[in-house]
Amino acid sequence: MYFTMTKQIRLATLLVCLLPLTAPLFGQAQPSKEEEKEMKLNNLWLKKKDNFAFDIRMMVQLWSVYTMDQEVFNAETGSYEGVDNRFNTNLRRARLIVRGNPYPRLKYSLVMFYDLAGRDLLSASVGGSNPAQPNFGVWDGFFQYQLSKGSEAAWLTGGWFRPQFQRESITSGWSVNSFEKSMSQNYVRRHLVGTGPGRAAGLNLGGVLQGESIGLNYNLGVFNPLYTGEFGQTVGREFAPLFSARTVFYLGDPELTKYKIGYETNYYNKRKGVSLDFNASYQGQTDLFDESVAIGPGMLLNWGPLNLDGEWMWMTRSSSRATATGTREFDYTSNTGHVRIGYNIIVDKYIVEPVFMAMQFNGGETAVEQADAAAVNAFSGSERTYDAGFNWYIDRRNLKLMLHYTWRTGDAGDAGDGARVNQFFSQGGLGAIRRGNWLGVGLHAIF
Repeated sequence: MYFTMTKQIRLATLLVCLLPLTAPLFGQAQPSKEEEKEMKLNNLWLKKKDNFAFDIRMMVQLWSVYTMDQEVFNAETGSYEGVDNRFNTNLRRARLIVRGNPYPRLKYSLVMFYDLAGRDLLSASVGGSNPAQPNFGVWDGFFQYQLSKGSEAAWLTGGWFRPQFQRESITSGWSVNSFEKSMSQNYVRRHLVGTGPGRAAGLNLGGVLQGESIGLNYNLGVFNPLYTGEFGQTVGREFAPLFSARTVFYLGDPELTKYKIGYETNYYNKRKGVSLDFNASYQGQTDLFDESVAIGPGMLLNWGPLNLDGEWMWMTRSSSRATATGTREFDYTSNTGHVRIGYNIIVDKYIVEPVFMAMQFNGGETAVEQADAAAVNAFSGSERTYDAGFNWYIDRRNLKLMLHYTWRTGDAGDAGDGARVNQFFSQGGLGAIRRGNWLGVGLHAIF
């Protein structure tokens, strides 16, 4: 048969186009040994998720506080002196959060802070201050890996975060319904890790097990808190890790269905259930004490519009100190807790919640007990805080307005005037004070 040149070109083009369709009929070319080795090596690596992206959030608490009856101790006269009542607007909490889930079952979270920018130290609200040019630093930084594939039964968390102990400590300031978090958290945090923010580097194993009307949330952690010793940022010559444990039983609607290390207080009428928790921690001998223990129960009840939570923690440090008659061995114990109640009222498409909270700290009152407390860097005396007000939830905790009045009282025990034995009598940057009362308006926003 005779073909013109044009027809030959057309036929060749058709054969080239049809060639891939014939491959299944004749088999594919086998890869070389080098290509097989390369393919095996490539299959060793875990692949990032195709839809991986950064989750970036901004969280801000803008407070305007009017302080009354604040007093500062004058060491020269040996008495407290009142300061002017004052209005102060500041960023009580301000955070930048970067989260991600780059691999299956692996998540991370990085939280940066610029809290307390603009706070007047003579304002009666709590916390320190941030300089005229606010500092910016790391608040949390941790990863989480799901050990139990397909379930929430076992997660490993590692990095810089709060030991899972005491609900008030491990609940965000955006999630509580009092104006400020209960100061019971500060006493517990300082007992556990030695600092107010309450963070330490460590590892935690936790999970959620859920049945039809009963559930369990557990956490077991080991941390290395760094107390200030003679060498600076170290626990000292004697080393012992901090062990923490928390178990929560759910009855009725669960508090958590997916594991996390942050918690809520208000479920906006959607939950009918109770959470009962027990907390325990232990640390052996360090340069500061021979032994440190903390234990205590807590609870959260959400029943439609009713929100009720409370807890009580006992903290003990054992040590010895020299006295005029020899060596005194002692176990110094203090305790603290709170109770808080709120009720959701639906107004149009929003929720208005009246709230009341009472907090108490009890430490040693006698000279001997307070000397024991000072020897192990513990608090003494007593303190009470009361908070009453209203929350207006515009978009749940993502956007809410608050109007509250807070008043506080304290007793320094035998230590007397000028002693900084607990948080009522102490303010970083000022020294000894008697903390005043305040009326506060707050805007809490998460974007």
